[in-house]
Amino acid sequence: MKKSTIIILGILVTVLVFICLFLWFIAYSSTTDLSQDARFKDYLNKPFLVKQPSALKRNAENLNRFSDYYIDISSEEAFKNDKTILKKYKVGDTIIFTSAKKFFSYHVGDSYYLLGNEKLDSGNIIEFQYNASFEYLPAIWETLEEFLERRKLEKDFP
Repeated sequence: MKKSTIIILGILVTVLVFICLFLWFIAYSSTTDLSQDARFKDYLNKPFLVKQPSALKRNAENLNRFSDYYIDISSEEAFKNDKTILKKYKVGDTIIFTSAKKFFSYHVGDSYYLLGNEKLDSGNIIEFQYNASFEYLPAIWETLEEFLERRKLEKDFP
């Protein structure tokens, strides 16, 4: 073999290796159970009262990380004519999260999820997910204690 052919083959193999590493880098993902993590532990296995209208929906394209079902947050008006809703949560309804998970990929980074179970009108019990942030603040849910404290403050300061 000529020296130039060996150099070209070496360059092609090197480029191919870098392309494979790049594709692996983009495609790599992992999941981690965060149910014992201090940031999420207080949000699990206790009832939260809904503060903002929400709906349980199914994602037909299965883009969700852990479940086909997810909680969508919007206004009651937006949910009025939506046929994809499996269950509506009104203000004052309760919701319980049973686990917390993290999804990591080099392409997306870290994503955090709270997961729960819900019984549908059909009798099926499904698992749903709610996308949470790193420093999760329950913008749409509150504990019963938080609700009572908020009501007390509202009465004290009309």
